[in-house]
Amino acid sequence: MVDYSGSAPQCRGPINTPLSIPQAASYNAFLQLADLSIPKNSGCFRPIKVVVPPGSMLNVEFPAPSVGGNTECHPRIVYCVLGALAQALPDRVPAADGGTWSNFLFGGTHPDTGDYYTCYDIHTVGWGGRPGADGNDAVGSMNGNCRTIPVEVYETRYPWLVEELALIPDSGGAGEFRGGLGTRKTLLCRSPEIVISHVGDRHQIAPWGLSGGKPAGLATTLFRPAGRNDWGTACSTFGKVSPSKFANVRLHDGDRVQIATPGGGGWGEPEKRPAEKVREDVSEGYVTEAAAARDYGSSGGL
Repeated sequence: MVDYSGSAPQCRGPINTPLSIPQAASYNAFLQLADLSIPKNSGCFRPIKVVVPPGSMLNVEFPAPSVGGNTECHPRIVYCVLGALAQALPDRVPAADGGTWSNFLFGGTHPDTGDYYTCYDIHTVGWGGRPGADGNDAVGSMNGNCRTIPVEVYETRYPWLVEELALIPDSGGAGEFRGGLGTRKTLLCRSPEIVISHVGDRHQIAPWGLSGGKPAGLATTLFRPAGRNDWGTACSTFGKVSPSKFANVRLHDGDRVQIATPGGGGWGEPEKRPAEKVREDVSEGYVTEAAAARDYGSSGGL
């Protein structure tokens, strides 16, 4: 039985979920640990009972909104269940992945064609380290099957210049098996106006490590208006309530937005990571020398 009694009441922001999300996320968590040969059908769901009180954040009732509850709450629910199961199965549960899609939505009128456009862009995260292997870099969260829009397509269809799309060094949590890396995308507005919205998570509480592994790096969504050299959040730049969940931000020619996603948590005590693995991480740019010395100490052999 997976019992969500005691969950927060439904809220006025679009982060609530319908009942189907905690049900699906709970099944997702158990299937991550089950025998891979088990067919994914209704029969394997019957032993799992999910209890979610109506009117709670995880079982929303009209008229509260719910759209962000799938992309942002589903992975957090999965890792809530996995975190509980880790107490019984410590050698089978991975550390948390980034747990957000950093949903970036924008639209406007294209300055070259006069045509209206709109786009729903999602972003990849690092997966958590797991018993026997490091986490994957730059992949979708636990509930996803979406592709990253290629930079060439992005710039051809929309009035953005993608100045950077890169893995973020040190964003994976340290551990015997390191967490995967998140990504950073920096966009330059090349239109008189683009209206954007964003629904993301993990800006304040990092994806957790497991079995002594360290937490991952946080997500950020930052802005740099034209003519300025400093970056600010949606709160400091546009007066929004949340740095990760906001709507109707208007960017203009020369403004920049930067979306950074979290990595995955580390699994196992960092001092147990082989020195050659740490040196390889530094050589490949996944981990900086300073972070290697801090997190792995003498095991880094640097």
